[in-house]
Amino acid sequence: MLLSDTTHPLEMPDRPAPAMAPVHPLSAQASRSLAEQVVIEPAGLRDWYSICEMVARNFPLETEQNLGYWLCHQLPYFRVARLGDKVVGFLHAQPRRDTGTLWVNMLAVDERYRQRGLAHRMVEHLDSICRDWRCQRVGLQCLTLNVAALNLYECHGYARLGESTTELGLHVVSHVKTLPVTDAPRSCPRPPMALDGRPLRLLYRLFYLTWFRSRSPMSH
Repeated sequence: MLLSDTTHPLEMPDRPAPAMAPVHPLSAQASRSLAEQVVIEPAGLRDWYSICEMVARNFPLETEQNLGYWLCHQLPYFRVARLGDKVVGFLHAQPRRDTGTLWVNMLAVDERYRQRGLAHRMVEHLDSICRDWRCQRVGLQCLTLNVAALNLYECHGYARLGESTTELGLHVVSHVKTLPVTDAPRSCPRPPMALDGRPLRLLYRLFYLTWFRSRSPMSH
């Protein structure tokens, strides 16, 4: 019987219906998916170790020297996915002004938090970064063996441009997604700042070489 069918009205009991138990705020928060709870924001100095840890596990061919340069001189290009105080994912996307392309160098999710929608959330976030940097497209390369990632980018509208082989002999597929800058919400309340000034970058480099480098997971 349809809910709107009143042909056979129900007799209501005289006693009042039991009061509904209030929903505890923590219960409501627990019902949210991981992707909804995660906050994606610009990375800071405190996130260096977590980023290096994930790079060491997910990008074994990445060198410590290259990552160290990016952390010290291109920190505003890093974004982290934060669940409470824990970093559960990160990305490094570099705007190329000459071609109007936001080039994604790295994107990774902590293995313990995969298959829960977080990768989809981070790929969607690339659209917002593309708008912030006033780029016209997002570009990236993906290993041909990484079927899950290939399907992920295809699901989000990335077109395959073709396959190629890197200098290290890796077979990759190039992808691009054209995106007018007005098609995505801003990724943060204000546009990302430009690269840090030279004095601050040199200070980061000094900190990296004198203290952080010896403790970094990339050095072990």
